[in-house]
Amino acid sequence: MSTTDKPTRWYMAAPIHGILLVGAVFFVLPLLWMIATSFKPLEQTLKVPGSVKEALFGIGHRAEIGGLVYDVVLERAITPSVDDPYWIVRPLEEFPNGEMTHPFGPETWRKYPIFNQDELKRMDTIITPAMEVLADRKTPYNEETGILSLLSGRGVKAELVKTLEPAEDGEQLWLVREWRPEDTDTKEIGSTAADPTRAWAVLPESSIRESIRSIPQNYPAALKRVNFWRSFLNTMFVCVMTVFGVVISSLIVAYGFAFIDFKGRETLFKLTLATMMIPFPIVMVPTYLLYRKLGWVGTFKPLWVWSWFGSAFFIFLLRQFLLGMPKDLLDAARIDGCSELQILWHVVVPLTKAPLAMVALFQFLGTWRDFMGPLIYLNNTSQFTLSLSLQAFQSEHGGTPWHLLMAASTAFSLPLIILFFLTIRTFIRSMATSGLKE
Repeated sequence: MSTTDKPTRWYMAAPIHGILLVGAVFFVLPLLWMIATSFKPLEQTLKVPGSVKEALFGIGHRAEIGGLVYDVVLERAITPSVDDPYWIVRPLEEFPNGEMTHPFGPETWRKYPIFNQDELKRMDTIITPAMEVLADRKTPYNEETGILSLLSGRGVKAELVKTLEPAEDGEQLWLVREWRPEDTDTKEIGSTAADPTRAWAVLPESSIRESIRSIPQNYPAALKRVNFWRSFLNTMFVCVMTVFGVVISSLIVAYGFAFIDFKGRETLFKLTLATMMIPFPIVMVPTYLLYRKLGWVGTFKPLWVWSWFGSAFFIFLLRQFLLGMPKDLLDAARIDGCSELQILWHVVVPLTKAPLAMVALFQFLGTWRDFMGPLIYLNNTSQFTLSLSLQAFQSEHGGTPWHLLMAASTAFSLPLIILFFLTIRTFIRSMATSGLKE
């Protein structure tokens, strides 16, 4: 630094740094929201948070049931009254759990296609005399006859354990049921209603405490749903083929435009650049018809074969870098008897590692995130890439399970984030050396 240079005053740099910090926070917020949502229960994913704690973490509840502390779901509020009585009873004979919640028996609900296997298993669970159940106005208990009337219309013998009365201080009563981490794989997280295998109780609100509920089980459930590893391998195959294709073909073409003098070189280079101006929708249909004629639709070939014919943008980028290289090196290699390919491999490639790494990085990122190509050319779920699998996962559910979708999206984005931080130095070095001249 010369004696005439003056150091920047802190109060002059502070506003710039403040603006950059605000911009960084603004752009990182969606990432933080995605990661935070991926650990939450479903019912809290689209809820407007009332605090920073609720924004960053899932909120659950804990309560003591039978002397043990459980993570619980607040199933429903209980307000006993003369018009709306509640009883806790113990049946004296066995019956299927579904008869308390459905107006028909197992011979009927097993024929309904709307119930999945988990729901049928829960409905088929047998209520034994060792269990307690909650009876209400829909499934009343007659204290005189000792009969529990099921919703299916059948009556069973039962003994009264407790008649629920309103809390003396008017406090709200809640039916709480044990929550388990495996609930994350259900369509509605925390939907444990009428599961007789869970510990449950009717408790006053004061005995239920709030807790942070983080659900890492969202990730294996999400990855299983989107067939992550198959989609990951498909995506990696396409990425590797396009990266090698673009890097090799673009470098060869850029070398020709930079160092090989032939008639019409400038015109051909301008035509190459002109192809960048053609919108994709214009060539989408003709390209599809060409690939269909070749019999490539339904295969990976349309997604990577094109890359071995060069990319106009990367050809331009590499040509501009090559033009800044000392030509004396190439002339010396020619004097030593090297062919153009030998010069390219032994002289040019070692000096262009940084820009080649940048080309590879950009192409990898573009292929990894590509959605339109796989959507057009792939029609078999076993061939889906990650971006297409995520879209298929979202569209196949009537109500989108956002917690699982965000977990899958985080897993989809994580390799890109890791790759970026591993290659940031190479990217900066390539930008710094791109302006070198001979």
